[in-house]
This record gives sequence, structure tokens and C-alpha cells, in this order.
Amino acid sequence: MLSTPQSGWTDFQLKKSKTFSLSYLTDVANEWLEQAIHGLETMDTFSVHGVCEPGRMICTVSYWSCYIIFEEEDQNPAYKPIKQVHITMLDFCKQLYADITKDLDAWIHWDESSLALEVDDAGLQRRVQKRKTCLQVKLDKLKLLIDEKAIRFGPGGGFL
Repeated sequence: MLSTPQSGWTDFQLKKSKTFSLSYLTDVANEWLEQAIHGLETMDTFSVHGVCEPGRMICTVSYWSCYIIFEEEDQNPAYKPIKQVHITMLDFCKQLYADITKDLDAWIHWDESSLALEVDDAGLQRRVQKRKTCLQVKLDKLKLLIDEKAIRFGPGGGFL
């Protein structure tokens, strides 16, 4: 779903949908984890997005499906047709968890330019450690929710 980030960019693709290159202007790991956690906590639809430079991709994650649109970057944005991808909220969250966990160090160093604002190595190390801790707390919370909510996505399960 998410490629290993390189120089502040990651590719997003659900199943065989179009691939969107997302830039460092959106903190994908932090923001997407927050949204996924909220979605599983409330069992409510949530959206994630990313800046593509130009334009932005918006993915709305519903209980049984995800809906992807691309918004062009002008005053009267044209929306590309919505692509429905049959992937449950639980499976989206599992993939998000797996992709970030697999490449955690790369996600910690997502936007090297903002981390490099530190003048000394100690300050840089503190910022890196803070980001690592923040991401790990969110990953742990998401994993707990994935395990807790799995039953609701099985036979006879539902969002109510």
C-alpha cells in the first residue's frame, strides 16, 4: 500500500489502483496512523490524504471499501473519478501497520530536511528519538485496535 519512503516521498496504491506519489508536505505516517486509530476506535469512516505536487489524493476508508479521488490544484478543482477499492477498514489498517512497521527507520527519517534543522547532533538525536517514540506509540495503539476489532469484520460482524 505504501512504499518505503525515500527523500520525503512515498508511493500509495491500493490493490491495482493508480499509484500516487505523496510528498513530505503531508506527514503520512503520523497523520494516517492518527486517522486509522480514530476510525477503529469509533468504527466510523475516516479519510487520509497526501499532497502529490501538483494536486492531492484523498482516500476515504469506509467499513467495507475505500474510495480514492484525485483533486487537481486550481481554483475550480476537477475531481478525477472516484475509484472504489474493495478493502475493509480493518485490512486497510493492517496494511498501514505492516508498511510502517516494516520500514520504521525510513518513516522516522521521513522528512530529513526538518530533522536537519538542529544545529547539533544532540538536538538531532532528541528529535529523531521523539519521532520514533511517537510513531511507536501510535503503532502499538493501532495494533491493539486491529486485534480488538477483528471479530467485527468476521462472519456476522458489522459496524453497529
